[in-house]
Amino acid sequence: MPAHKTEAIVIQSMDFGERDKLITFLTKKFGKLKGIAKGAKNSKKRFSGTLEIFSHVSLDFFVKENLGLARIESVSLIEPFSKINESIEKVTYGSYFVELVNEMVGEREENKAIFTLLLYFLRLLNREKICEEYLRIYEVRLLTLLGYQPQLDKCIICQGEIGLKVQNWFSLKRGGVVCPTCHKGIEDLPISLGTSRVMKAARSYPLSKITRIKFSAQALKESRQILSNFVEYQLGKRLKSLQFLEQMKGM
Repeated sequence: MPAHKTEAIVIQSMDFGERDKLITFLTKKFGKLKGIAKGAKNSKKRFSGTLEIFSHVSLDFFVKENLGLARIESVSLIEPFSKINESIEKVTYGSYFVELVNEMVGEREENKAIFTLLLYFLRLLNREKICEEYLRIYEVRLLTLLGYQPQLDKCIICQGEIGLKVQNWFSLKRGGVVCPTCHKGIEDLPISLGTSRVMKAARSYPLSKITRIKFSAQALKESRQILSNFVEYQLGKRLKSLQFLEQMKGM
């Protein structure tokens, strides 16, 4: 049973029996990882304050070759992101970030870029004021990293250029913009050229500069409909954290 050490982010924590906890981590080296923390509900020495949702930790674990649950040996805290928990709105944003990763990322699939993305947005959420742009930027970048990159610059059917003064559409089924000529599906959602451009910028800007990206009111409305529904289409369900966020903000 080989031992491993990696940076990780706690994305789910559940009681498991009377003494243990079942923890899901997004790790830097091993992707999404589920493990048992023996005695975690009672231990104040080994796991105290380290298994809370959003925590950035250093993780030591053992795992069998048959890819069963890992055995969590020890966890030490790197960043607690305590300011997220001071605001119900920030908690809801953070919950959406981690639930999206938990639902869309497969187990033991290493992807350091996704780890970096989640860690960056939790840091941003911990130190900055909330703005809806963070949700949209996170969604489009995560979709891109997972191979679901929406086609935004040309019609996904005829490959024609997207016009400025015509109504274009986004096809959830096809995963891209559809021009008026090719538009047939009643499930398609409206998308302006401005929304298309800002979504393209959101997925390609350096992470260190994404706070400079500003969405117009129209771009926020359109991208909210497009991205949340595109995620739902890919998963086959609406995420609970998103439902709560929409209710809270009256979206």
